Amino acid sequence: MPSLSREIGLSLYRWSTMRTRLHLAKQFEASGTYPAAVLFYHRVADKHPNGWSISNANFVQHLNWVQQHARFASLGDIRKSQSNGHRRIPMVAITFDDGYSDNCERAIPEILERKIPCTYFVSTHFVESGEPFPHDRAAGIPLKPNTIEEIRRMASQGITIGGHTHTHLDLGKTLSSEQLRREISDSRKKLQDWSQQPVTYFAFPYGLKDNVSQQSIDAVLEAGFECFLTAAGGLNWPGEDPVHLQRIHGDPGMAALTNWLTLDPRKLNLKSPVVIDPSALQRPTDSSSESGQSSPG
Repeated sequence: MPSLSREIGLSLYRWSTMRTRLHLAKQFEASGTYPAAVLFYHRVADKHPNGWSISNANFVQHLNWVQQHARFASLGDIRKSQSNGHRRIPMVAITFDDGYSDNCERAIPEILERKIPCTYFVSTHFVESGEPFPHDRAAGIPLKPNTIEEIRRMASQGITIGGHTHTHLDLGKTLSSEQLRREISDSRKKLQDWSQQPVTYFAFPYGLKDNVSQQSIDAVLEAGFECFLTAAGGLNWPGEDPVHLQRIHGDPGMAALTNWLTLDPRKLNLKSPVVIDPSALQRPTDSSSESGQSSPG
């Protein structure tokens, strides 16, 4: 559950700066420089709440708010406007990490019913083995991961499947070529086999500065992924390189979501803490892509 004091504090701050936010929104609309947001969730469920879960009712509140104030977009939509350097409207993409079976009970059906684009990042070891994630075992609640059949069904219904390593490994560590191959390239092949669709997006587990290295970025691009995503919190501006997208966590409650998506002046100048070699982003990529896909199904 979100902290009540945090909800109140962020809400008061948002309203106290609303005039500035509205002025910024008009500027971005007029100049075609509106930033896009990529939200990420892990588990949407009502049982066994934890730090990486949000309730079904709260998730629906998030979708309702975004639907009223922005345009839902695929990662391909956002990448396209990153490339052409022009975006006049607020765009928001929905993504999931890890692969929890609970998401298939209400969250994914809700997304499909509304025809919202969605990218679902999967750690393949837990799907094929059925083993719970280590962080769930450590918390004493071994939650069920998705099954291969659930991944296949989501893909057939229009959900875009993305890579999230094989064992949810921290790719910021120094790893051998064999480890990188197993975690990135081999995992991608499994996902493509299960989903019967090109897998062109990769989300770094944990996704913070220390969890990303130039070695792992190189391995991701060499494996055929066209875009990688991190999770330190940040917006994506037209004209920025479309190979790297930043994401914002879908925190429980409403205050954090609405604060980010109404252009918090404190956050507009945030730069990604993930430092990369720009030349690495010019690698040739697979010809297969989700480019421009605007909705599932």
